[in-house]
Amino acid sequence: MMKSFLITITALILIAFGSCKKDNGTGIPADTAATIDITTPSTMIIYLNGSNLPVTGTIADNDVLATAKVEIRNKSTNAILFQQTDNTGNVGFYRYSWNWTISGITGPTPGNVKIISKDKYGYETSRSIDINFDN
Repeated sequence: MMKSFLITITALILIAFGSCKKDNGTGIPADTAATIDITTPSTMIIYLNGSNLPVTGTIADNDVLATAKVEIRNKSTNAILFQQTDNTGNVGFYRYSWNWTISGITGPTPGNVKIISKDKYGYETSRSIDINFDN
């Protein structure tokens, strides 16, 4: 009976310690990457100079988010066309929504929209899609 009790207690202790987040030697837990979903824009549409480009979607992170950022670049030159960073308010789930009035496009231009999330420990995750601009 005592042996069975000790085995049960040992198993519970091992489960408890095994389910704890491990740290990377710095006291900061190992990263659990955020999940980033991009709802808009679409890769199938050509976005025209002077029109509105909505960038929307969601970010989820078990480590609690700190910031969400959008970068829109000219894919040929890597020049940043638009960027904005939002503080997320220490949440695990965030709906982002940015709008950019497209400017500076003089002809067919490949572009890239990149969403970057940073959690409270400073870990970053990103996701990007390619889009096209034209005048």
